[in-house]
Amino acid sequence: TAGEFNPQDVANVLWALVTMGETMGADGFLATLIDSLAARVIDFRDQITLETKFQLHQWLLACELEMVPGGSLSNTVALVKQRMGHDLLHAFSGQATRESQLRKEVAHAAMLSSKAGSEVQVQEEYRDA
Repeated sequence: TAGEFNPQDVANVLWALVTMGETMGADGFLATLIDSLAARVIDFRDQITLETKFQLHQWLLACELEMVPGGSLSNTVALVKQRMGHDLLHAFSGQATRESQLRKEVAHAAMLSSKAGSEVQVQEEYRDA
């Protein structure tokens, strides 16, 4: 049950749902799951790590962006935003950003391509942190 999840478990599941396009839960089961997980976020808001805050901020942002026109956040998700939204945003925006290796390679390839007048291919690669 969601009550057994630790903060990172909750953030991981909410993030996974976002990547599948499920921010609000179109059906009853997903809506209940998301509300249960959002309630867990509130329960342990003082125990959440910085990395977990990043994920939760992105989840909350996705919920707002994916909302249908005229729709609203569920009561529990709205409560997360009300009680924690500022803290999540502050944690997310307060970190120094860094360029990804892929971005550097794409910029380099674009520069070479424009000089040579031809296409340059960049190999996309995923690595565990």
